[in-house]
Amino acid sequence: MTLLRPHLPAGLARRFALAAAGLAAAAVVLISLASWWLANRQHQAALAEIAARERGFHAAAVSSDLTAVHDRMAEMAASSILATGLVDSAGKETYLEPFLNGVRQINGVPVQLLFTDFEGQPIAGNPGARFSPAQLAWLREQLRDGRPGARITRDGGVDELVAMQPLVYARTPSPEGALLYKVKLSDLHAGSGMLLDWAGHGLDSDGPATPVAVPSDFRSLGLSIRGAQPSAATAGELTIAPQLASFAVIGLALFAVVVLAGGRLAALLTADLRRLEGFAREVTGEGLTQRRVPETGSSEVRGLAATINRMLDRLQAQQQALAEEGRKQAALAAALGAADRRKDEFLAMLAHELRNPLAPIATGAQLLHQAAAGDERVARTSEVIARQAAHMAKLLDDLLDVSRVTRGLVTLEHRVLDLREVVRAAVDQVQPLLHSRGHGLAVRLPDAPVWVGGDAARLVQVVSNLLNNAAKYTPAQGEIEVTLGTQGGHAALRVADNGIGIPRELMPEIFDLFTQGTRSADRSQGGLGLGLALVRNLVELHHGSVRAESAGPDQGSVFTVTLPLVPAPEQPPVPTQAPAAPAGALRVLVVDDNRDAAQTLGELLSLDGHEVRLAFDAGSALTLSAQDPPEVYVLDIGLPDMDGNALARRIRARPGGQDAVLVALTGYGQPADRAATRDAGFDHHLVKPVDPGELLGLLARLPVHHAA
Repeated sequence: MTLLRPHLPAGLARRFALAAAGLAAAAVVLISLASWWLANRQHQAALAEIAARERGFHAAAVSSDLTAVHDRMAEMAASSILATGLVDSAGKETYLEPFLNGVRQINGVPVQLLFTDFEGQPIAGNPGARFSPAQLAWLREQLRDGRPGARITRDGGVDELVAMQPLVYARTPSPEGALLYKVKLSDLHAGSGMLLDWAGHGLDSDGPATPVAVPSDFRSLGLSIRGAQPSAATAGELTIAPQLASFAVIGLALFAVVVLAGGRLAALLTADLRRLEGFAREVTGEGLTQRRVPETGSSEVRGLAATINRMLDRLQAQQQALAEEGRKQAALAAALGAADRRKDEFLAMLAHELRNPLAPIATGAQLLHQAAAGDERVARTSEVIARQAAHMAKLLDDLLDVSRVTRGLVTLEHRVLDLREVVRAAVDQVQPLLHSRGHGLAVRLPDAPVWVGGDAARLVQVVSNLLNNAAKYTPAQGEIEVTLGTQGGHAALRVADNGIGIPRELMPEIFDLFTQGTRSADRSQGGLGLGLALVRNLVELHHGSVRAESAGPDQGSVFTVTLPLVPAPEQPPVPTQAPAAPAGALRVLVVDDNRDAAQTLGELLSLDGHEVRLAFDAGSALTLSAQDPPEVYVLDIGLPDMDGNALARRIRARPGGQDAVLVALTGYGQPADRAATRDAGFDHHLVKPVDPGELLGLLARLPVHHAA
């Protein structure tokens, strides 16, 4: 072979042509053997085809039997006469038994059948019908599903096909009974020498199988006809003539020589390619390096090696570019993460800093209202201030809610709720806005409870946001409708209005952040485009969905929320106890480094009859509490010398501090902030700007025992 290599053509195509010519000469010697083998194979294939056709014939016979039985049973199950017999007290004697006595065979196959009620209890059957307890138990399971079914069971050593047809009529959606029937597999026309097999039977036969075409109710059984493959003796296998034995020996010897020579020749012809393959494996294992494949060998291999080298050069350049791009992306991701953290910190700080001035504004508005003494202008001005302060607080809450929801920081307090109560609570919240706009509101709730699982406060927020959205985008004197119902295992809440509608181009992004429709000229309520985004996120946290519909501008809009229904609670909700009687005048210490907030709150509490003292830092608060311990502490958390949580712990550690009521009044309202105040010993956590009525009501309900 080494001497032959210099004389080989340069091109691989010519090399392979030369090798093919040599192998073709050897192939002529093997044609006779191949001819004998092919003739023998064709003979065996013909016999197998005959056997397959015989199996197909018997499979068609079994298919005809089962189709006839199934169609007849389905026809009987749909019979209005038999339906009358099932519901008629005399139906068994009048309709069923005379009819069933005539149904004993179908297509020559004996059939046992039985009519049962909706619980699977037998009503009437044909003569000789006998079903085992296991078969009746299977029927009851199928009745719960309400769908036809079939299975194969063994009763007394006999394999039987048992099937049922549910009796469903127009009066009710659920089955009123069942038609149970069975046939013995041995009674089907499977043919002699053939075996009827089914899924899971595990028939001990390796012969070929032909599937039986059956109605859809029987397909899960996997019925098939099996027959043994004819053996070589029975198939009349062709044998080579004895006089050809010597030729076979020579042919086999030549075949071995050709195989050995072909292997060596292939190794010689493909040496260049194998060298290229070895280099590719090394590069794959090592990764991209500066190494390149030698450009030697045949012209095709040299061209392929040059192409591979150019590809490696380009890949290496791209790898370097990708590495550089990866470094840039990592730096950008780090910068975006830092920016996102700074944004969250900014939002929290912004909410706190804006809530601090809002607190004295809201409290001052309440003071103005109480001090108006019949002055209508002052009272109206105080209402405007309070309303706008509440609106600004709502915007801050929406900003923080969106930040928490989008980062997955919202924790839901799941319990079973009556969605009707959620709707009523939301309607109460938005009633002032609806009244100010002159809107008509129609609320349609079902008489029965609609039980869902979720967080009551968050679901109220969902409904109130939808009602607020409807009020904002509906001109004055508009109509809004709230409808609650159930559909397909879900609660469906529908909020519809006859407002300005939703343009088609805005519909795909209506639930995105900061998306708002066009403001109408008479729209007085502003917003940041956060309400619907919050609705979608909160609904999805409750495993529900929300969709918007509108026929276009000035055609109104409809928002539909669907939530999965849950079973009714075992114990009904405990009625809320009536609030305790007012405790009367209390000694209250207000601690806040914002003097305006502390003073306005102190004046408001004084007007309500409480004895109020003020402190603007933790040190002064400790001094005043030591001189005359108050019954109630209203503490800001962000104090200059000591935070409110540390101050609360100091107060609790003092004599008598365990009996005092501690109220946190702060601009921080996230779950972590509430947990911190609770751990510090606070009894209540209120977020600035607090509703003055809420604080006064809280003090009125405190079970404080006055010192003697």
